[in-house]
Amino acid sequence: HHTHTCMWFIVATTSLVHPAARASPRVLLARSVVPTMAVETDTASPSATPTVAAERYVATNRFRVKEGRGAAFEKRWAERKSRLGMLDGFRFFCMLRLTGEWDGEAPNYISCTVWEEEAQFDAWKKGDAFKEAHGGGTIGGVASMVLATMQNTKGKPKVALWDGLLPVSVVPPAPTPGGWREVEADGKAMLDGEVYVAMNRFSVLPGMESGFEQRFASRESTLASRDGFQGFLLLRRDGAPDDGFTHSTLSVWRDKAAFEAWRGSEDRAGKPKPGGGGGAGGADGEGGPPKGPPQMFAKPPEPSFYEGILVLESARGI
Repeated sequence: HHTHTCMWFIVATTSLVHPAARASPRVLLARSVVPTMAVETDTASPSATPTVAAERYVATNRFRVKEGRGAAFEKRWAERKSRLGMLDGFRFFCMLRLTGEWDGEAPNYISCTVWEEEAQFDAWKKGDAFKEAHGGGTIGGVASMVLATMQNTKGKPKVALWDGLLPVSVVPPAPTPGGWREVEADGKAMLDGEVYVAMNRFSVLPGMESGFEQRFASRESTLASRDGFQGFLLLRRDGAPDDGFTHSTLSVWRDKAAFEAWRGSEDRAGKPKPGGGGGAGGADGEGGPPKGPPQMFAKPPEPSFYEGILVLESARGI
């Protein structure tokens, strides 16, 4: 992959799924329960280069929103208009808001957009929809956006791009006609969380990427059968990481209760595929680190949990 220099990558807050429909039962599945993946197996050498093919492209932007400015930051996003949800290759968007204590330095808001392919992300970035989401492309609009960013955040946002591997997706409720969504925000109260998102970030040692990814690929996922599950991806960093994390899991749930129910279940890790071998890691929602030799990590994995706001879903899910 080539290196991207998109500094002000900000996306829209329209939606293909009406908020009232989110309580409706989700249809199982747009794909098989076991994630379909393109894998060139190389189990003989765990130090081989990555062998699990990318099936999505994920663009994230990390923000450090100042204490007390969260509601204003969310209002700014809620008031954006864009055609993001109608663009070719778009799959999913939400703004992740960190739960629990914040140390003031790590990102506490992360925009997350899932595309089918990198080329479609690049096309959005070069097109009119990108300008529309960035102050309309006018000098005044861009200046207003930059001013709001300075007021609400500490420093500039930092982009992180990922290949999306081993997707498991559940078809969402029927889309809203026209694909647009209105979210009211007054800049004083925080927006209600719409989904619960669990991530686990890994620092995989150089040369160990293949073994790490194969341990996920070797397990049959049970996620799609879990109540409240909405989508999963294993993320592989595209480009050199600025934070040391080469991989991450991303799982989306209806709410925290659904996630906790799965996390406490006996079938959390899935089961080995016939003849798949592999370790104890699985394509699960929390992405617990694969266990057993060889040592794969430069530092311990770091889990984090978020409320997802301003959710936008395609008709096919993640």
